Amino acid sequence: MSSVKGQPTSAATSDLPHADHGRVRALVTALAPQLVRWYRSSLSWRLAIGLLAAATGVVWRLLIAGESGGHTYVTFYLPVIVASFTGGAVSGALTLLISAVVAQLWLSPIEGVEDALAFATFLTTNGLIVVIGEAFQRTLTHIDNLETLHAMERLAAQNARLVEQFGNVALAAPGVVFSFRLDTGGLGSCPYLAENVRTVFGVAPEEIATNAAPMLRRIDPADNERLRASFARSAAQMTLLREEYRYNHPSKGAIWLETQAQPVRQADGSVVWHGYAQDVTERKREEAARLAAEGALEQRIVELERVNERLARFAYVASHDLQEPLRKIVAFSQMLDAAVASSDHKDVAYASEVMRGSALRARELVDDLLVYSRVVEAPLKVQRRDLRVEIQSALTDISELIEESGADVSLDAPCVAFEADPPQFARLMHNLVSNAIKFRRPGETPRIAIAGHVEDGLLRLSVCDDGVGFETKYAKAIFEPFKRLHSKAEYPGTGIGLAICKTIADRHGWTLAARSQPLQGATFEVTMRLPS
Repeated sequence: MSSVKGQPTSAATSDLPHADHGRVRALVTALAPQLVRWYRSSLSWRLAIGLLAAATGVVWRLLIAGESGGHTYVTFYLPVIVASFTGGAVSGALTLLISAVVAQLWLSPIEGVEDALAFATFLTTNGLIVVIGEAFQRTLTHIDNLETLHAMERLAAQNARLVEQFGNVALAAPGVVFSFRLDTGGLGSCPYLAENVRTVFGVAPEEIATNAAPMLRRIDPADNERLRASFARSAAQMTLLREEYRYNHPSKGAIWLETQAQPVRQADGSVVWHGYAQDVTERKREEAARLAAEGALEQRIVELERVNERLARFAYVASHDLQEPLRKIVAFSQMLDAAVASSDHKDVAYASEVMRGSALRARELVDDLLVYSRVVEAPLKVQRRDLRVEIQSALTDISELIEESGADVSLDAPCVAFEADPPQFARLMHNLVSNAIKFRRPGETPRIAIAGHVEDGLLRLSVCDDGVGFETKYAKAIFEPFKRLHSKAEYPGTGIGLAICKTIADRHGWTLAARSQPLQGATFEVTMRLPS
């Protein structure tokens, strides 16, 4: 039993030296980096430690010796020796000098050969310690520098690999990856640019590396101020920058670019944006085409709604006006049957005449309905034409009517370009001039003045007559289909001519208005915007 108990005790005893060696190695490993940092500390700290060691030596001498004399150099200079080794050559030499002066002149003057030998032994020993300490310091510093150099080489190699990988990713990106720097003086530069900046911006990376002006001056002036404001706001708030702007590319011409970048403020106050830029011209064209199509569709919908409203109103009025001649035809057909049965030739002739007039009236209404429907539904074929030439052409078409009525028509219109559907513009002029000739005062020659003038980009074309006129309250009603202010006996017609004029003006986006007073003539004015 005793042998069993004694065996583990012996093993534990043999393990103690190994544990002590392990603790020593751990202590050395922990203290070595601290010692390296201490040797690399600033000179001022080393001098301070040396002076502190000298002062400690003086206090130590007084405490252990009491008074000068005796062989106390070893105990007196022990802290000085330690300070010389730990402080390095400069602080050790300075401490040695100060300590020797203090010992010589104040505390312990040299008396006898024994004191001189002890002092010389100290100086020699301390000098060797200083030299060894300096060599030790330089060795540790060199080792540390080698480690630092190797670490920097490994970091540089790693950075090179990362730069190469990032460059490959940047080249594969749809746009260009960049870094844009704006210093406190407002100077822009591009410290990093992917190689495909040549394709996106049309400039070489070295052209804008230190000064981005060759690139910035190609930004469209219309977007320049907005882009500057966005950069300023992003720099002030440190928010993501995202902008689309026009750019004058050296080979592609005018293109659209999109830029998105995140700002980072630097220690010197400058701001660096890291991001990308890409060509979005095709996308902008598609968006513009889509918006144009949507706008055209909306305009067409509005036009169709307006047309449907007019057609509904027109159908109601037309059906009412068509019923009148049809009622007459039905009524007088019965009279005709009775007159034929009774052989009353007078009634037969009268009924036939009324039925013929009603049929002609119905045919006239149907013809005007067809004209109105064609004006409403026919697609516009807008062309740029000369105003004066088109008016003269329209007057030539109705020259027979003008000659038969003896009307005096004057034209004072400028030779200015405007946009219109030529046949519909001719129909507009036909109806306005014919209307002025028809509603002339009895027994007088109609005088018609056609004039036009341009004001603030608007063309105002007027047709003035000296006819019977109308009351102001009817200025809008006269443009309604089949609206009549006079009897058919006085002024024949269906009352659809001005409604056609109003429809033509509305379809072109023009404004048609009328001004008049009874027996003072009337003025019809068309206002249209000239093309830029």
